[in-house]
Order: sequence, then structure tokens, then C-alpha cells
Amino acid sequence: MEAPLVSIIIPTYNDWPVVAEAVDCSLEQTYENVEIIVVDDGSTDGTRTLLERKYGGRIVVIHQMNKGAGAARNTGLGKASGRYIQFLDADDLIARDKIEVQVNLLRHFSGKALSYCDYAYFQTRKTAYKPRHISPLLQHDKPFEDIMLKWETELSIPIHCFLFDAAFFKECGIHFDETLPTNEDWECWMNLFALAPEVIFLNQVLAYYRVMEGSRCSDRVKMRQGWISAIDKQIKKNRLDRDVVQNLEKKKKEIKYEYRDASPFMRVLLRKCHPTVGKMYHEIVPWRVQRLLD
Repeated sequence: MEAPLVSIIIPTYNDWPVVAEAVDCSLEQTYENVEIIVVDDGSTDGTRTLLERKYGGRIVVIHQMNKGAGAARNTGLGKASGRYIQFLDADDLIARDKIEVQVNLLRHFSGKALSYCDYAYFQTRKTAYKPRHISPLLQHDKPFEDIMLKWETELSIPIHCFLFDAAFFKECGIHFDETLPTNEDWECWMNLFALAPEVIFLNQVLAYYRVMEGSRCSDRVKMRQGWISAIDKQIKKNRLDRDVVQNLEKKKKEIKYEYRDASPFMRVLLRKCHPTVGKMYHEIVPWRVQRLLD
């Protein structure tokens, strides 16, 4: 049986110090039938020159104005020709045999399916990998519910853990919402898992998530805004399903609590008052009242 093509999509924006590592681990895959598509999302740090000089025709490089990670992934999807899709952010890595192992799992399914694996943390390629602290394991019978309710608090699946059947994107029209500042991946997975696909978990660490200072995940105001916007979009899409809407409202309250330090009221309070006031506010004012002031 002919090995199906796998498209590896790498969005990058000013990742000059690390993007080559992501490309290299893609070129080093034991599975040979891959195409590597790097979408340079308006970099200004020499990333474009690096990619062209180091890799030449071995990879496809697309340049576009800066539009965000979701838009870069969508651009990559538009160019991809593979039977399967592997997303890989420019600062992350995948094991040499990841694609081979996961393709061998997925090719046994005739319907739309996806595979995902375990992951570990690291800082540089030369440092030891550290075990993850949030589980990636979805309940076999309730993956959609887990994605909806447990994401970020009890569940974490970095994007490069997945290997997707390209049909989700090519035939079903799944894409990343380019208007979201963050959490466009969660919103995309909500749309994808709503299709009730076959989901296969591989209990092996085949994805490595880099911990970097200054990442967008460290911007709590932006993360809060992205979360709430993504949840509101899902509430609108699922407005006819009362149970889903109730669960999403529950998630929204949870996110507001988790990011209460980044709420508009707290930003004003901390900017105008002594830090002790903010601490007393959290300790003394009941959460129900805090919610009203959010």
C-alpha cells in the first residue's frame, strides 16, 4: 500500500532563533512521504532569509502579512496536498517517528479520524524533557464534552500532539477563526469534535512543547479576551442545544474566575490603587460580587 502524503504546517512569526529546529525535526521524520509548509506570517527578524538560504527547495515557504497564528495555519491548509495534516508551531518539536506511528494507526480507519499523543515540556533542544503536569487524555465516550469543559484546567493537548485526517478541513470546512486573539485552536477543536470523529490516543510522548518567556500565553489580558470571545462564538453556534449552551456558560464563568486578575475592573483597581488593595479585594469580596464587577 502506497504511503499517504502528510502535510506538516509550520506557522512562524519572528521565530528566527528556533524555527530551524522545527523544520529540522520535520525533515528528520522516519516517515518519508511528507511535505513541509512553512507560513512566514510577516516576520521582520530575518526568518525569511534563514529559511530560503538553509532549506531551498526542500520545503515550501509562503510569505504573508502578519495576520496571526490562526490565519497562518489556514494559509497552510489552503496549500496542503496531504491525506493527513500535522500542525507544528515554530517553537515546538516532534519525535522522529511521530508521523510514522500515527499514520499507521489512522490508515486502518475508513471514516474521518484523528490521533493524538502524550507530550513533555522543554526549554531548549539541549535540555532534558520534563513531564507534563496536565493530562491530555480524553474520555473515550465524551471527547467533545471534555474539550468543552476541561480545556486548560484539567486537560491540555498541544496542537502538535494531533495528526488529523485532512478531510476535516478539506471536506467539512473546519478552519481557525482568524478574528480571535487567542484560543483559536480550542474554538477550532470544538467545531471538529462536534462532528464526533474517531479519536485514537497514543500513550507515547511524541510531542515536545517549548516553554518560552514572553509567549502569548503569558499575556493574561489577551488570553482572557480570547477565551471569552471564543466561548461566545461557540454559544452562538450551539444556541439550539440547551445543554451545550449551559456548559459553555459554565466554562465562561470558570474562565472569568481563573483570569480574574486580568478583568477590566481589576486592571483599573491595580493601576489606581496600592497592590494590597487588590489582595484584600480577592480575599474579602465574595466571588458572586466579583463576578458582577467583571
